[in-house]
Amino acid sequence: MIINDNMHTQTELLSRVMAVFSTDDFTDTAALAFIVESSDADIAHLIESVNEQYRYAIWNETPCERYWSILHLLHYETAKHVIGFLSQPQLRSLLAEANEKDIITYAEALPADSVEDFLEQLETQATEQLQQALSYQDEEVGRYTNYNIIKSRPSTTAGRIVGRMAAKPDIQYNGIYVTSVQKEFLGYCTIEQVLRCAPDTPLADLMVMLDVVDHQVDMTTAAQSVNPIEGVAWVPVQKDGQIIGAIATSLLMQRLKEKSLEILASDTAQNEEDLFTPVPIAAKMRAIWLTANLLTAFLASWVIGWFGDALQQVVALAILMPVVASMGGIAGSQTLAVSLRGMALNHLSRSNLNLLLDKEIKIAALNGLLLGLVISVVVSWWFDSSVLGGIIFVAIVCNSLAAASSGTLIPFILKHLNIDPAVAGSVILTTVTDIVGFLIFLGLGSLLLMQ
Repeated sequence: MIINDNMHTQTELLSRVMAVFSTDDFTDTAALAFIVESSDADIAHLIESVNEQYRYAIWNETPCERYWSILHLLHYETAKHVIGFLSQPQLRSLLAEANEKDIITYAEALPADSVEDFLEQLETQATEQLQQALSYQDEEVGRYTNYNIIKSRPSTTAGRIVGRMAAKPDIQYNGIYVTSVQKEFLGYCTIEQVLRCAPDTPLADLMVMLDVVDHQVDMTTAAQSVNPIEGVAWVPVQKDGQIIGAIATSLLMQRLKEKSLEILASDTAQNEEDLFTPVPIAAKMRAIWLTANLLTAFLASWVIGWFGDALQQVVALAILMPVVASMGGIAGSQTLAVSLRGMALNHLSRSNLNLLLDKEIKIAALNGLLLGLVISVVVSWWFDSSVLGGIIFVAIVCNSLAAASSGTLIPFILKHLNIDPAVAGSVILTTVTDIVGFLIFLGLGSLLLMQ
């Protein structure tokens, strides 16, 4: 129920913002002042649901003290994009509120001189640790490792550990890591355990065994290999067989969630196929649309039949038909995937549908023109016919535009009709691209190539 409430709130916020943008007066700060009242998660969702021009307007209404909390809620590429369009005053405000975690996460997106300035302001030990973290790739565990650990032997008492922590009160340790004489990891103790027990208690009586991850393993692999233990918030990180630090379990689980996002909804429609819907039910649901696809295939064949005389006289048309259909189908499938992902993440709604449609049409026009030109040159040379090259060029451009439009609109329409777009979308999309492609290609061929 909470998930649905959040989705409803985010959809309402997006609709309200898009209503302001539709007036072409969104530069007026008063018109968007209500954004400040929204939560960080809602603002992050809003930024990911609009294009660059509107993102900038939304960010301008965001208080600087909330910059980092919102950036960390965005997908990494979106956050990099936001950082890229910040003005110098906004960038200075961002860096003024930054900590080591922020710099480690977005070092590649921030200006190099800004990162160097931040490093110069840190103490020597902190600078060395940060530089060590930045030496790793963005997805490697070492990039996010915390080095504030205590390593000790199993015979060491809790009282001695407390004394070591008291000697350095400025360091916030994340745990005690018990190792053998050969520096092999034996177990882990939390700070709370050590503080609660008797001073003469050896660490061997407190420690628990944990999974260990290598410093160069990528975050997703590390998250999949770890078995979280209740009450343990850190996972030890090793290098060359020795423990060098620890990484937060929450960070690993967050990365795993981002990589394997599942769609959660309590009000799933009855006719929408789940991941593990029973075989008979799933087969029946898919058979309906396979049958529909068979009917639409006959429809496409019927359209081809209109141009039977042209196909008999100009064999080249028959040879090139699959090229037109394939280009439209692939272009449409790419757009369909983007739309389905947007709906799954609740980023696509009626209020911002036109933004996505405008973007996809521009992409289709650009790719259609470039690839259509290449194909037309090849066809003109292959069949020694500039007219045939021009025909396939027009067919591919028009079919690409039709594919982009239908790939964007079809899943949205199906969802409102209570039909699963993941199952039915490709069937309808293929029908549209086939019929449009064949009509234009064969129609122009009949008009221009037949005597």
